[in-house]
Amino acid sequence: MRFETNRTRCEEMTCRQPKLSFVYLLSIALLAFLALTATASADVMYIVGTISGNVNGEDVSFGLDIELDMETGEETAAVTGMDPNMGAILRQVTAMVTIGGPTGGATPQGGKNLFELSSGNYVNSATMYWPGTGDTLELIHNVSYAGGDTMTVAATMNGTVPRISGEAEVRFSDFSETIFWEPCESCAKLAGASVNAASPQVVTTGVGFQGDFSQAKGFRQYLVGGEPFPGGGGKGSTTTYNGSAPPGPVVRFARGITSTYDAAERTMNVHLFNTLTPLESTGAATQK
Repeated sequence: MRFETNRTRCEEMTCRQPKLSFVYLLSIALLAFLALTATASADVMYIVGTISGNVNGEDVSFGLDIELDMETGEETAAVTGMDPNMGAILRQVTAMVTIGGPTGGATPQGGKNLFELSSGNYVNSATMYWPGTGDTLELIHNVSYAGGDTMTVAATMNGTVPRISGEAEVRFSDFSETIFWEPCESCAKLAGASVNAASPQVVTTGVGFQGDFSQAKGFRQYLVGGEPFPGGGGKGSTTTYNGSAPPGPVVRFARGITSTYDAAERTMNVHLFNTLTPLESTGAATQK
């Protein structure tokens, strides 16, 4: 008596198993790799969250939605849930959304942007000052990133902003500013516990550093209703994070800046382009 097993039968009948070609297996592996890495190197990133606080004695609470093209430096942002009164005056405060500027600006000379350096986790503290009216506004953005193509932000905004007519168009001039990096041993807690605490960094930008505008020069100019706003406006900011730093200062160039308010949608819309260029001669970069 002969007992046949599946193996015996297969040996006698020369069983044929379907074979996967090397090209097929390679394509599957490549698709899997792309799926895992696509979001980490996405051309478009998003920052979503909220802004709350008190402006001109009025409590405010807005939604924030920013889209960043990491290749071109284009930034498109919407601040939602804004009443017409705030929509009129806050068109002057593009700093509500331009936290994305150094995060996603194009780097033509190969330098890294803030998203790459901070792993998307950072705190931005900014002061806006209008010398013509004496108004001051403080903004703090806590940005965090857990993967994919979206960062989250919880922001606060407190202070006063010059009052302007909602009928008057607001137009901004292009501008550039130098971004400086320095080690900051006291900034680890500010930069967030979710990232490497070994290398805390502090980054300063703007015409006034760390909120001190007493020696500031070159306030940004903008038009309200076709006329220059008296004195312009200044902004100084400090960004803290844990991570690496570029070899030297970086110049940010912002252009094509528009800020409008849609009363029907109760939304403020901001659009601009950012370019980040490492400063070739660090000796020429001094804080003034």
